[in-house]
Amino acid sequence: MSRWSPDRLRALWPGRRAPAVELRLTDTQPAAIEQQLDALALPPDTRLTCIVAGEGVRYRIVPWRDELSRPAQRQLLAEQCFSEAYGEVARGWTVRQHATRYGAATLACAIDTALLDQLTAQTLARRVTLESVQPALMHAYNLVRHGMAPGLHWFVLLDGGSTTLLLLSPTEPLWVKRIASSALDLSDVLDREWFALGMEPTHCAVYLVRRGAVPAPAVSRHANASSWAIVDLTPPEPASAPIRLASTTPTAVNA
Repeated sequence: MSRWSPDRLRALWPGRRAPAVELRLTDTQPAAIEQQLDALALPPDTRLTCIVAGEGVRYRIVPWRDELSRPAQRQLLAEQCFSEAYGEVARGWTVRQHATRYGAATLACAIDTALLDQLTAQTLARRVTLESVQPALMHAYNLVRHGMAPGLHWFVLLDGGSTTLLLLSPTEPLWVKRIASSALDLSDVLDREWFALGMEPTHCAVYLVRRGAVPAPAVSRHANASSWAIVDLTPPEPASAPIRLASTTPTAVNA
């Protein structure tokens, strides 16, 4: 799964060894972004990666259609998927999707174009290089993808007040959904989604990543609870951890 980075936001400077900083955005209001960047006080030429979480990013599965196989057609189809799900507001979003494999569905992400414009303007004003903007789901997946066995599996991201579920087959993404994390019983949630999707009774592996100070989720222990092989791949914080600023405002989550 490749990282999602709008081409117009890439500003790579080969050969320069400027410092790199990672900023997690959960509050994407313009005033909040400006406040967080001011608090960082980044020196000029710092390479900044923004990871957008919570309500700042949306995900959809884009189905494969033989008659719409060219890249431009796939892009229009991805945009249509968001418009059908979210209505007119989605016309103001920038949509990117994972590289297409012929005959396979893709995972697409959408971020408000106004947010991208705000990030561009704020970093330019501070002479900071906005190296990439990444959805939290893709960023977390890429951190741990080499620790996952091939085959059908769930990837679960617990990030603040939301949990994102991604079901992947060996060839394509099958399902993506974000839910509230409050009092989450992960095994019950997976049981419901598995049943709704009409999957075979045999369960697949579940790979979990927690961001920030999010604790491990509860797992049912009652006698007839179904079993899921849940592997927590949350990476340890490095000794010199990149800067991450959490939102000071609770963010609503769609079920």
